[in-house]
Amino acid sequence: MKRCALFLSVSALAIWTVFSASGGQKAAEPVPPDWLLLTPTHLLSGEGFRGVKWCTRASEIPWKWSRQCFPDQCLVRDDEDYSVFGVPARFLTYTTRNSVLYGVRVDFEGRARLESALRQALKEYPPQGGVIRISDHESRWSTPGTSLWAKFPETASGLATLYLWGRDRKFPDDSVEPRYLCSPPALNSHPQRFRPRRYTVYRAPEPVKIDGKLDDQAWRQCHWSEEFEDHQAPYAPPPWKRTRVKILYDDEYLYFGAELEEENVWASMTRRDSVVYYENDFEIFVDPEASGARYFEFEINCLNTAFDMFHENNNYRGALADPTYDIAGVRHAVHVRGTLNYHFDRDEGWSVEVRWPLAELRKANPSVSLPIRPGDTWRMNFSRVQYLHVYHAPFPYLLAFTNPEDWVWQSTHSGDLHVPEMWGKAVFAGFPAGNRAVEELETGADFRNPPAPAERIRPSMVRLPAAHITVGPDPIDPIHSPAHEADVPEFWMDRYEVTVGEFTRFLNQKGNEAYWSARMGVPELCGIVREGPGRFSTVSGREHYPVVYVTPEAAAAYCTSLGKILPTEVMWERAARGPEGRVYPWGNEPIDPSRANYDFHYGGTIPVGSLSRGATPEGIYDMAGNVKEWTRSMLRPYPGGRPFTYHAELWFKNPLPDDFRVSPVNRGGGWTTQEKCMPAAYRDSQGDMNAGFRCAALSGPPQQ
Repeated sequence: MKRCALFLSVSALAIWTVFSASGGQKAAEPVPPDWLLLTPTHLLSGEGFRGVKWCTRASEIPWKWSRQCFPDQCLVRDDEDYSVFGVPARFLTYTTRNSVLYGVRVDFEGRARLESALRQALKEYPPQGGVIRISDHESRWSTPGTSLWAKFPETASGLATLYLWGRDRKFPDDSVEPRYLCSPPALNSHPQRFRPRRYTVYRAPEPVKIDGKLDDQAWRQCHWSEEFEDHQAPYAPPPWKRTRVKILYDDEYLYFGAELEEENVWASMTRRDSVVYYENDFEIFVDPEASGARYFEFEINCLNTAFDMFHENNNYRGALADPTYDIAGVRHAVHVRGTLNYHFDRDEGWSVEVRWPLAELRKANPSVSLPIRPGDTWRMNFSRVQYLHVYHAPFPYLLAFTNPEDWVWQSTHSGDLHVPEMWGKAVFAGFPAGNRAVEELETGADFRNPPAPAERIRPSMVRLPAAHITVGPDPIDPIHSPAHEADVPEFWMDRYEVTVGEFTRFLNQKGNEAYWSARMGVPELCGIVREGPGRFSTVSGREHYPVVYVTPEAAAAYCTSLGKILPTEVMWERAARGPEGRVYPWGNEPIDPSRANYDFHYGGTIPVGSLSRGATPEGIYDMAGNVKEWTRSMLRPYPGGRPFTYHAELWFKNPLPDDFRVSPVNRGGGWTTQEKCMPAAYRDSQGDMNAGFRCAALSGPPQQ
């Protein structure tokens, strides 16, 4: 008979006894800790927390949610009552799954406070089957609708945690451990440098049979990718269902295989090119030129219904997918391990196989080498869209007005998959798996150590005389942004990008708090902490790093506060390329990490002005890489350029909103930007963890 110990504290373990989890006999008669002697008599909480039931939509909960929430699944309250079970808590952090309340994490300072809280928690959440000891520092119990997990600190004064999460039937995966609960924003820091995932794509020794089962010898020799992560990883909890992929290739095809764990395999769409991501699906993104343009998207559901699209540019550069595009010659199959669309049993999941003709990829990407050469690197990503379904009705259905979870191979740190520079790297080997390995293909290049801050960083501006210049062409998109002539009057440009320290001082000025976002508080990404209403501080050591997560509106307000302006796109290009039209800010010599911080070579931003070899001849630093710099120009075709095409207007049957059609331009690329997009004429419009700015002035530096 299996036995589990009732647990309270380390000091009680030697004398406390064991219980059978299935109702067995008590083994001995020592006195347990006092909080376990209380008799649970009532359930004050209902099936949730503080009268709010699990699976209540966050938007319907009558609490005041704070602006300090990050990531999207994490919520904290501005109107919080920190007394929990009669004990003051240090942190209360709420987690949503698919935009509905899933659970809460309560952190107490010290073991004694957690023990006091547990006495009341047992009254409000009377356990079924007793309290189960997990380890010397952890125990759990469950009610019909709630799971609880207590984690005691190693020391008496350490941080203790109580987790509570829902056992609602809408969550068919009834986890016995706190697998999906957010950390308090103040503790959610991951200081390791950012490295994109890499996958070595081996040759298939023989053609792969496309039946969805992934049981060919070629697949058995091929390695799985890492398990998928949340699209905001590492700052969001990992998914509660496993998803992973394999990739192979030969002279004619790319092969993709995927395995998705799922308790209830369900779908309804059967017509080709249905919008299958309105239900659970699996998605493939392929950027053969690693340029963020002319990339492909393939989606499939468990009924083997496919939806494929072509992207002339990414969504932020004047395009949205062409949904009328079909991949000529594509083959795909699905295998369900369970009973499809029957939710009264427990399934294992489903698997996918796709055979994608390489010749079809090359039609839109003529510079791609075919046959593929060993060492060629493409950008790829994979996504799993997972909705919340109701399973206790006669037929399963999607819970209305809830957002899906988006789990991906490579996190993009945002709610958008269409940021190709953030995708993982697929590196092609010239041999089958299992024969030999090339270490550098498997591991990738080492990070460069971040350079030390420049010894003397003093805010100053550089005078740029009036000039007649050639603007463009955009090296990635000359059709919409061809070369054209422009006259630029005299102006002044900041020598350095605006720093975290400088922006903190701006936020502390009255009326500027609205320009702060919760993401700025992450120390390793930005480092501006909100201490209270209108009060901000800079994380030590981040003073000279460029500020990020800045909106164009915030950048413009900062410039105005100093009597300056945000530069136009033409002003920016004149400063970066000079009258002579340099390829890069420093000249025409090829780019390398000693001149610019790009393509993850440093794994994050670096202090401004650190790379002197990358400065312009006039002494302006970091105009290539580090952060993308906002301008006050809007992304429109250049004179003589073809109008942007929004195929999605045909798809949705309605015009796109103006704020999607026209968005602000940023220039210069950032620490995440691909090498092909680093020439100074490249135009971009996407930015968050890599978006900053610098100021300009029209009539000389203002008096400070």
